[in-house]
Amino acid sequence: MQKCTNFMIKNYNCMKKFIVSTAFLFAGFAAFSQQDAQWTQNMFNKLSVNPGSAGHNGGICGTLLTRSQWMGFDGRPQTHLFSADALLGNKHGVGLTIFQDKLGIETTFSGKLAYSYHLMLGPGTLGIGAELGMINKSFGDDFVAIDDYTQDASIPNANTSSMTFDAGFGLYYYIKNKMYVGISSLHIPETELKDAADGNTPGDVGSLAYAQSRHYYIMAGYDWDIQKDEKWILKPSILAKTETASLQLDATVMILHNKTVWGGVSYRTEDAIAALAGVDFTRIVPSLKGLKFGVSYDINTSALGDHSSGGLEFMLKYCTNIVKPPVREVYKSVRFL
Repeated sequence: MQKCTNFMIKNYNCMKKFIVSTAFLFAGFAAFSQQDAQWTQNMFNKLSVNPGSAGHNGGICGTLLTRSQWMGFDGRPQTHLFSADALLGNKHGVGLTIFQDKLGIETTFSGKLAYSYHLMLGPGTLGIGAELGMINKSFGDDFVAIDDYTQDASIPNANTSSMTFDAGFGLYYYIKNKMYVGISSLHIPETELKDAADGNTPGDVGSLAYAQSRHYYIMAGYDWDIQKDEKWILKPSILAKTETASLQLDATVMILHNKTVWGGVSYRTEDAIAALAGVDFTRIVPSLKGLKFGVSYDINTSALGDHSSGGLEFMLKYCTNIVKPPVREVYKSVRFL
């Protein structure tokens, strides 16, 4: 494994072995709750978990994701995300991510800016990125419980909200249209959000006290042109995420036909199995060149599956090249006045 890692940027077959080995390494861990929201179509959403990926598409890209999880439950998670990134001057990537998640009485909003420096390394490019932003968490006052929740100091009994800053770092190595691998850490400061309710001071009964845990991500993916004619491309990928107390692994296999339509399956440890499908409109509707649409449906494999009708997620992505304006040259001759 060590020998393979040292030479993976020079040997595609070795890179495939690295991805498979990494998947088996993490598959042995059980998954529990994660503070960060999860996405089934995470392969289209690299920027939100790794700032080093900013600009890796080589142009300007915008991505919109919306997810409804645990359908059938009142107060189920409703998650929305918009991200945009661009590559400037072949070396500088910039990105923006705006995120909102609502779960019961809890609402989380965050916005962050990312920067990455792209360094040519072997046959590919290494993106070294950092991000800065803010997180706002608020709780409503419509909590429903059998017991007297005002006696639990961890449950606010009135509207509360708090905001704090956030930061992250990531490395993202990629060979365009071939493979990628990344490692990142989010919420590095591990800040705490506090607010008082009903005129109390933070820490009293009915106050907000939320500690943000540092998260770590490892991602990898490979594009295998099965017949060497780009008609059928197999796209396996993994995303491992942990906050050191628990770990979760998403393993996905998709197949892309004629660079136009794709389908696949994904498995999230101890949580769900999902079906994915999508279309790239570039070849079928020239006026919509660069536009992709995807959808996924999760079926819960945990005990929640007996009460939930699954999760539904939609993805819309648009990318275009940054076209430099032509240089206007004016020729002057003394022969013409």
